[in-house]
Amino acid sequence: MSRLVALLLFLMLFVSPAATFAQKPGEIIEKVEVIGNEAVPKSTILYYISEKPGKKFYPGAVARDIKTLFKLGYFENISVDVKKGKKGVVLRYFVKEKPIITDIVFKGNESISSKKLKEELGLISEEDEEEKEKQIRKPLDYKFLDELKEKIELLYLKKGYPGTEVYYTIERISPTRAVATFYINEGKKANVCDIEIKGNRAISSGDIKDVLITKEKSILHLRFNAPLSRENLEMDVKKIKELYYKKGYLDVEVAKPEVIREKGNCYKVIYTIVKEGKPYKFGQIKFEGNTLFSSKELLKLTKKLKPGRRFNQELVDKLSKKIVRKYGELGFIFADARPEVKLNPKAHTADVIFHIYEGKRAYVRWIRITGNIATRDRTIRRELDLYETGIFNTVRLERSVRRLFNTGYFENVDVKPKVVEGNKVDVNVDVKERLTGMFSVGAGYSSVSKLVAMVSLSKGNLFGTGDSGSISLQAGSRVLDFNITYNHRWWLDRPQTLSLGLFNTRMEYFTYTSKKTGFSAMVTRRLWEDWKVGLGYLFEKDKITDIDEDAPDIVREEEGSEKIGLSTFFISRDLRDNRFLPHKGDYFKVTTQLAGNFLAGDKNFYKIIGEYAYYFNFNDLPIDFDLPFIASVHAKAGYADAFGSTSRLPIDYRFYVGGDTSVRGFSWGEAGPKDEDGDAEGANRELIFNFELGYDVTKFLRLISFIDVGGGWWDTYKLGDMRKSAGIGLRVLTPMGPIRLDLGWKLDRKSGESSSEWHFGMGSYF
Repeated sequence: MSRLVALLLFLMLFVSPAATFAQKPGEIIEKVEVIGNEAVPKSTILYYISEKPGKKFYPGAVARDIKTLFKLGYFENISVDVKKGKKGVVLRYFVKEKPIITDIVFKGNESISSKKLKEELGLISEEDEEEKEKQIRKPLDYKFLDELKEKIELLYLKKGYPGTEVYYTIERISPTRAVATFYINEGKKANVCDIEIKGNRAISSGDIKDVLITKEKSILHLRFNAPLSRENLEMDVKKIKELYYKKGYLDVEVAKPEVIREKGNCYKVIYTIVKEGKPYKFGQIKFEGNTLFSSKELLKLTKKLKPGRRFNQELVDKLSKKIVRKYGELGFIFADARPEVKLNPKAHTADVIFHIYEGKRAYVRWIRITGNIATRDRTIRRELDLYETGIFNTVRLERSVRRLFNTGYFENVDVKPKVVEGNKVDVNVDVKERLTGMFSVGAGYSSVSKLVAMVSLSKGNLFGTGDSGSISLQAGSRVLDFNITYNHRWWLDRPQTLSLGLFNTRMEYFTYTSKKTGFSAMVTRRLWEDWKVGLGYLFEKDKITDIDEDAPDIVREEEGSEKIGLSTFFISRDLRDNRFLPHKGDYFKVTTQLAGNFLAGDKNFYKIIGEYAYYFNFNDLPIDFDLPFIASVHAKAGYADAFGSTSRLPIDYRFYVGGDTSVRGFSWGEAGPKDEDGDAEGANRELIFNFELGYDVTKFLRLISFIDVGGGWWDTYKLGDMRKSAGIGLRVLTPMGPIRLDLGWKLDRKSGESSSEWHFGMGSYF
């Protein structure tokens, strides 16, 4: 074939009228010219032409060069002209370039956006727009376009559109540029209207349907219903087998699903269990290759996997993961535990042998920090649970990311390990700093304080050290509030924070005026990796004056001046991935407060407060589609009482249930005890539950719905009297800090109460 092509090219060169017959093979090539190229550089074309000036001219070499140039894929036509020069022959290569496809357009696509199609087809990536355009530019290639057509049809098939038709056209917008347009006739999406399970006896059809990715059409599934596709059907067979393996049926056989079109776009899928067999029990459990941990220690990682019990493949897989994690906690991040199951069909037992590869312990070689402009490297490094030449493991990595996020100084934290030099790991820490300074001037109004002017100055991460401080002033006809706070991180070069505060406030309530002056100090120390303890002291001088005749008795009892000396101790553990807008993890804290004469005060009382919060990310479920929902539950219990010469808990240290941080939908203290005039009097017992379901609109905005249940009482807990509310809200993570806005409705509204309440606040959530 190649000889035939060469012969034809030889005839074109030397028999056509354009050829000059005087030139003979063997003459010296004087010059090689390229004519007609626009997009392809002349130097590139000359590089692939073997005939060079100074060489002898041979028609066969020219034929080979033309074949080589055609293979580049840039040209749709090439011709050669040979003419006499002054010192030899001149070769002129006339090329006509294929048009460059500068854009690919989709029409008729409704269920899949054009951007998504380009991403799935590999035409664009997550890079910037300029780079995206470069990736689409390529010479016209019908084979490439045919491949795109097949990929589009396959993509629609995966999305549940079995009848999708695709064709394309080429439109030249200039001699060297063209646009490829793909016309897509999507057809109708295939709906699974019925699923039938055959041959199952050991496991009910309902249980099998629950594990299937393919689901029957139902209003409950909405957009989360997986499409009918070959890929999903294959996964369904795998899911059915996994379910049987979980129940101990290791001889199960599942036939290929049968798909029957009923009418329109309605399909029926039949799953047939060819063989179930008898259930197996665990036989011997062995471990091979383990030297760091004994077999007994590894088996203790689970209590359910024991000889004689019903075999469960899920337990085997979980133990394998736990073994790898246990090794990882010691720095053996390359460890692997592969289970081998050996069946004994006669006894219907299954021996499990875990083949363990321990590998080498991983060490940190370098830690590189980028993205920090205001923050010092030292400030970031001290929050890391990793250090150079130290042991590297995934637990330390997760803890380091959590600590950096929870400083509140970074909008994003990206920590990427890279394995280098065998068991050495480089850790690249890339941070994006958030705005940590704020100066604000404003005014506010409430039914209690009336019109108030506000001035505040706060700065976090002072001079890049991690310290923070604030000064605030609120002034009005009924209120004067002046506060100064300072938090010194890593005080005495230890993982501890020294917090100092001064305050002077005056507040005119409806029936009395309260004045407070004092200071506070607290030292918070990080212990046991994720645990913290704090010890603090507060001294304040309180004065209740200007009491009206209509004031409740609890206010009259507080008239005059008194001093409060209060010590505080707390212990907490925080495993939330982000304390400002958590997606997963939990939080636990117990706080005790003690006031007494021996602490330079006039009052004797104590308080104990315990709270727990748990966050669950729906994306952690074993499903194949995104569910950007976060569920959370928060519980808080409080217990307080007076002792010694103090007969009643001071008014400012009681529990007031109701408001934006307790039971929403109720005003401050409204969900707790009230006096005979209907005013909140506080309580010395409280119990509160908050349930939330959040939807992340963006990385910084979350919509929530909630149900709150709570109550406050004197000297007892009356669970039957707990108040209830429900509502909606939003959470916004701003450079100034988190902002929350909630609207709650009372579910057990009583006579004289409002039906709902708005709540607005700044700072951390539950």
